[in-house]
Amino acid sequence: MTKDELLIESLVIIQKQVKEELSAETGDDEISKEIREEYEDVLELLGYLVPKIKGIESLYQELEEDEFAFIMECLENYQDNFIIDGTNPQKLKEDEEKYSLLSDMMFELYDSDEEEEDEDS
Repeated sequence: MTKDELLIESLVIIQKQVKEELSAETGDDEISKEIREEYEDVLELLGYLVPKIKGIESLYQELEEDEFAFIMECLENYQDNFIIDGTNPQKLKEDEEKYSLLSDMMFELYDSDEEEEDEDS
């Protein structure tokens, strides 16, 4: 799997997870309504941004600075909550490799972003 493929797969998984969390939020109190609104806002923004993203380069070419920051925040949350399935040795190996690639990709994205900020200064 390439980093571009992982990026796209991760964004699709993030959208799916937010949809699941939205559908699970069924309370009628004010806090539940606010949570639902936040999930809906995230889904709307992801629905607008994800089709623009064809790979890592498109993050820099297609997204505004605030959109890039939003995608990075989504990817950070995904990485922080990444589940490595150890139910069988094959799945464990696959998930560990995917997490390692995700970590490498995030490191490179942060490194590239810092380089761009230095150039802009």
